[in-house]
Amino acid sequence: MRKITQSFFYFLLFLGGSCAVVAATSSTSPLALKEGAPNTYVVKKGDTLWDISALFLDSPWLWPRLWQVNANITNPHLIYPGDKLILTWQNGQPLLSLKPMKKVSPHVRKMAKEAISTLDDGLLLPYLRSDHLLAEQQTQQALRVLGTSEGRKFLSANERIYIDGQVSHHDWAIYRLVEKYQRSGDDVQASAYSLRLVARTQLKESNENVSALQVVKQYQEVQQNDIALPINQETLTLSTVFQPTPAPAGLVANIKGSMESLNFMAVNQVVIIDRGLDDGVIQGSSFNLAKPGAEVYGEKGEYHYKKPLGVNGFQSAALPPVAIGQMVVIRPYAKFSLALITQSLEPIRVDSLAISPMAPPRQGDTAG
Repeated sequence: MRKITQSFFYFLLFLGGSCAVVAATSSTSPLALKEGAPNTYVVKKGDTLWDISALFLDSPWLWPRLWQVNANITNPHLIYPGDKLILTWQNGQPLLSLKPMKKVSPHVRKMAKEAISTLDDGLLLPYLRSDHLLAEQQTQQALRVLGTSEGRKFLSANERIYIDGQVSHHDWAIYRLVEKYQRSGDDVQASAYSLRLVARTQLKESNENVSALQVVKQYQEVQQNDIALPINQETLTLSTVFQPTPAPAGLVANIKGSMESLNFMAVNQVVIIDRGLDDGVIQGSSFNLAKPGAEVYGEKGEYHYKKPLGVNGFQSAALPPVAIGQMVVIRPYAKFSLALITQSLEPIRVDSLAISPMAPPRQGDTAG
């Protein structure tokens, strides 16, 4: 039996998926509104851009195609509580335009209220304020906790701990390595560790060999060999307000794990995928989620699921993946990313696939 190409499987997934989240999309295809989409909507406090997108579209990542930006506003992508969204049609295509509640200057508007976030701030902020993934090379170079002068193995709050290097930065976070993840399916030999925040500290003194940090907030006991990272301004480049957009066409990633070290994940949980900035992934990149299809073995008329033991080169075919949800990237790193599950039809397994909602992968493309 000829082995069907993976590209064809994904093509079947997009054409034959049982739910709207796997509908194939492109920048040139007509934009379809969700059944029952309102003609007007007044933005409320607590709304998110993703929720509003889902009112109008089955695929919230197509929001930029629906949203008609307003040149009268300083940042045309920002939406505020009280704004009225109006659905209109132009050349046969639906468009949303914005009517501010009051006409005020951009400065007053900015001071009066905060723009709505893309996703719930409570879900985003913990992952934007501090590092949660660290490349293996960075892990090897990172400063480590030496211990305390009293020689205690477990360190409690308000103690002075020492790290193995001279530093000048004032604020430091202490992390514990949780799990190592390896990229799949390409020639890039890259790995990263997930981190768990255990304490926040401040610099008290430093010399050329060691630096003393005072524990100011503790989540778990600090241990020897925990990693110390400076709390810096890097997160200013990341925001809670960003436009959802489809992941690069043809891109497929693997769900490598979760930040809670779970084997099964659900809506509003954060997962780790093995594609990142180097693959064109940005904050807001959206993916369909799917679980691998079953393997079928045997010749025509004798198909079965069980793989024969001790037989090499036995012919097989993998049936199309099954659509199970959606996710959006909230923090990309070079080779990996953190993504929030926004919809799941069943628990998301560690071996699930994240597939761009654009064109199917080219022949030979694979996530491993």
